[in-house]
Amino acid sequence: METDRVRNNKVKVILDTNFLLLPGRFNLWIESIEDVIEKKCEILIPSNVISELKRIDLTGSDKLSKEIALKLAERYETIELEGPVDRSILEYAKKNKCIVATNDMKLKSELRGNMIPVVFLKKGSRLALEGYID
Repeated sequence: METDRVRNNKVKVILDTNFLLLPGRFNLWIESIEDVIEKKCEILIPSNVISELKRIDLTGSDKLSKEIALKLAERYETIELEGPVDRSILEYAKKNKCIVATNDMKLKSELRGNMIPVVFLKKGSRLALEGYID
């Protein structure tokens, strides 16, 4: 039987704002998430993450990271979420049994407390998975 987390044999992974900025900062490929979870992924970008990216004011190399993040976001499916970004991601992930990709320490802690798997950048060089995938 197929779980809610898997659609068309793909695992749903939600990216937060922090994670979307990583490719510009660390030359990270979003698609490398599949190597970590060892399954094909369906990458989801919350609409409020895109709004947050557009609003934040960054300078220097972080400004370029923001531009890269916005371009990358166009490549993936957008899901409509409202309200505070972290809270809406947590609720959506709980309801839809998704993995969340984030480097936000507070969000990671909340996700762990709710038994939601988390993909994060470890030591600035490689992705890691914490939690279990059905």
